Amino acid sequence: MTAVETWHVTRAAYAQAGPCGDVALAWPLRSGRTALVVVDAAGHGAARAPFASAVADTIMTELVRGESPAAALGCADELVRRCAEQSPYAVAFAALLHPVLRTVVYASAGHDVAFALSDRGELRRLAPTAPMLGIPLAVNSCDAALSLSPTETLVIVSDGVADSRPAGSDDFFGAERIARTVARSLLEGGDPARALLHAACAHAGRQADDVAALVARIGAPAHGVFGPARHFRDRSRRAMTHARRMRRREH
Repeated sequence: MTAVETWHVTRAAYAQAGPCGDVALAWPLRSGRTALVVVDAAGHGAARAPFASAVADTIMTELVRGESPAAALGCADELVRRCAEQSPYAVAFAALLHPVLRTVVYASAGHDVAFALSDRGELRRLAPTAPMLGIPLAVNSCDAALSLSPTETLVIVSDGVADSRPAGSDDFFGAERIARTVARSLLEGGDPARALLHAACAHAGRQADDVAALVARIGAPAHGVFGPARHFRDRSRRAMTHARRMRRREH
């Protein structure tokens, strides 16, 4: 059976533990596909966690129900427009990863840092398909699709990772460092999402924004550069709680 391996991590600004305005979720569906969700709410810190979680939960619920990523983002946009938040805006990325067909169907509401990374370091950017959620315009999100080669890995991060920089500097962590960090971690058999968090924080000297990273790879070989696929062994406690909530809703 073709496996999918995922790694995901979030952390609040100023290296604080606990929920924050960024959310990263990955979950296997009954169809055999894997649902991927990354949300970055406007603002940062624990105060933004309920809003960000509500947006992410709405998107994941729709994906579990069989809706497309674009439809899921549409439901999240309606939620954001109805909420009474002071800053009711968020960027979001939703995808369905098919391990047998090696396809990705995704929709991106203003999410800028998402790409497919080859073993040779080549990047294929997954461009936004709609503006961010909550803007006062009638926007219809659309789905985009691509096929992944056996050497490609999906990388989706929030701008808290990509825009990390030392105080007073314009030396952003950026896509190239993200790619190198992921590639090095996979080569060493590590956790590329946590490697990104640590590398971005080390680069900046201080983590000034919430961060989220999600990395997914199809069909990791049994022996070779990337080692045996753990097949979702790195599920976070929050993702497991979320899945139980989804099952209760289904029943």
